[in-house]
Amino acid sequence: MAHRARAIRILLAGSMIAVALPASAQEGMFFQNAMRTFGLMPGEGPDIEYRQRPPLVVPPSSALPRPQDPASQRTAAWPNDPDVAARRAEAKDALVPATERERYKLNQTPLLSQQELRRGRVSGGGQAQTPPVTQSKTFEENIGPIRAGREMAARQAATDTSNLVHGQEPQRRLLTDPPTGYRKPAGTAPLGPGRSGPREDTNSTGQKEFVQGLPSPSTP
Repeated sequence: MAHRARAIRILLAGSMIAVALPASAQEGMFFQNAMRTFGLMPGEGPDIEYRQRPPLVVPPSSALPRPQDPASQRTAAWPNDPDVAARRAEAKDALVPATERERYKLNQTPLLSQQELRRGRVSGGGQAQTPPVTQSKTFEENIGPIRAGREMAARQAATDTSNLVHGQEPQRRLLTDPPTGYRKPAGTAPLGPGRSGPREDTNSTGQKEFVQGLPSPSTP
């Protein structure tokens, strides 16, 4: 009797659970539908339609275009860039083996000549000793920059004129220089200062002494 009563209870509990499951499922669906109606829950989206991708676009020809010429060949009238020239020189020097460079060869000869030894023992390194010139501080502050500027201008002028060739145009180095073809001298252009040569201005008294730092000559 006890086993029969226990079996009856188990059957009743199982039937109650079976009846409660559909009811809870219906309540869950009702709740979800209500939430979707008020916009509190996203609805089920449409099915995704998968399509096959189109094939890749292939060029009509597989031949590569011809490489462009360097900028130096395309624009020959463009001035030479010192930075580009320095990089080219460094790249060319990098191709030389380290054992073939001049600095390496000089470092491999530790022996000094007699002249180098004598210069090392003498104070001043063998350079000619010039007596110091006693000048005032005001003179160095006022006349020194003027003298240095004139010497630099003279060296620059000598460098510019040493590269000139009659009938040829000087090389364009800076962007501020006139374009190519504008500095070529005409056939009738005069050459040099003339047959008599440069003339000294004798009216400027004491100018030469002023530049050289010498005392001014006494005026009559």
